[in-house]
Amino acid sequence: MTLSLLVYTMTGCLLFLMGRNVYMRELSLHRGQSLPFLSVEIVGSILLFSFVAGARYNVGVDHLSYWDIYMALQEGRELSRDTYEVGFLWLTKLIAATGCHPFFYFAFWGGLQLGIIYYACKDRKYLLPYMGLFVMLGPFFLTWMNGMRQSLVACCFVFLVAYIKDHRFWCYVMGVLLLSLIHKSALILLPLYFLRFFEGVGSNKYVNIGLLIVSVFLGMMPTWLNIVSSFSDLLAMLGYDYYATNLDVMVEEGYSVTAFGPSRLMDLAITCFLFWYYPKLQVFFSEDRYLPVYFLLFLIGACLYNLFVNTDHIFLRPIMYLTIFKLPLCAYLLHYLKETCLKIPFLVLCICSFSYIYFVVYKSVFMPGLFSDTNLYRFCFGIN
Repeated sequence: MTLSLLVYTMTGCLLFLMGRNVYMRELSLHRGQSLPFLSVEIVGSILLFSFVAGARYNVGVDHLSYWDIYMALQEGRELSRDTYEVGFLWLTKLIAATGCHPFFYFAFWGGLQLGIIYYACKDRKYLLPYMGLFVMLGPFFLTWMNGMRQSLVACCFVFLVAYIKDHRFWCYVMGVLLLSLIHKSALILLPLYFLRFFEGVGSNKYVNIGLLIVSVFLGMMPTWLNIVSSFSDLLAMLGYDYYATNLDVMVEEGYSVTAFGPSRLMDLAITCFLFWYYPKLQVFFSEDRYLPVYFLLFLIGACLYNLFVNTDHIFLRPIMYLTIFKLPLCAYLLHYLKETCLKIPFLVLCICSFSYIYFVVYKSVFMPGLFSDTNLYRFCFGIN
């Protein structure tokens, strides 16, 4: 427990300090000038995150599965399944061929994840301090360490929003097709290009909060699962054959409603904060090209998440492509609250945003029968 708290807290604080430093240095430049992306602080942030991602062992439910894939390719053994995407296999084989310890393999994936997110926000460095802290102390680190391939696609999607804003349709399509070589579920991102025609949607905070409340209540109703069953063919196409095949069983058996514990309540509180303050963010960041698209995608993702939160986790994985925008949006809001001296909302949002990991660690230690110990950090050094 102590190691987990130290690693998560210290890494988050260091990412915050390096992000803060590069932002302050850029502020000192003449108007219109900016620091290069590969500044000392950003390179240091990516290397630090890469180390923490690479040095872990059995952190994230899927970690040992990926470890076994890497070692199997390195040792010439057959894989347990032959349905992995060609891009993922190519990258894994390329690194495995070097004979490197798995540390370097997982460090590579971690560096890509944070590096791409940071690059997408390179012209808005005021977001970096809060994003770095939120990655480690919010739900993102454990999510990224679990579904590595889908998480990388989600991080890349944040970057691809630039192509949506610039109306570069074919660049966007090529980007999505390349990402589908890492995880085929990336194909569901194709129609999201056309959301650029609806950027004005979501400006009414009362409507947004109303939609959230409706989605929470609908998600608590077992009959909602009957609608989910119509997606079985789509799930099969995206590689979720097992879940598509057994969807009828899920419909018959129903599901238990997720408890409204501290983590869920704080997640809803953050969403409400974002919905409530979004009209003011629009005014404060009026020259920001990306904010409207980020918010629309998150609005859809937040409602879908609460609709599906009581189903199987496999339905929540693709929604990650939308809910990942909570990361930059929360940074926008924290920066706004700080700059406008709204101290109480700023403090409340900080508590909600940066306490998730502590609840998770506590539950993993003191309620081991209910919560996985893969949330606890362990070093991989000394493991062959």
